[in-house]
Amino acid sequence: MASEAKNDLVRIIDNGQPKTVDSTTVTFEEAVKLAYPTPPVENATYTVTYRNAVEPREGTLAPGGSVTVRKEGTVFNVRVTGRS
Repeated sequence: MASEAKNDLVRIIDNGQPKTVDSTTVTFEEAVKLAYPTPPVENATYTVTYRNAVEPREGTLAPGGSVTVRKEGTVFNVRVTGRS
């Protein structure tokens, strides 16, 4: 996660759990890692959706993609969708 300022943390919700990140940009990979620090199955693939972001406001995040989040309240849902 790229740092902006150490004391300028951003609060998001990831799979129903409050999380703190240090950037207003969250990547697909960061959202997955926050939701599943240990992958639930080997070679899992994931679907990441989000809402209440800055731009775009809501949608699906693809691998390698990122989204600009609000200082508080952007919500991510990360689901295991199968194996790659």
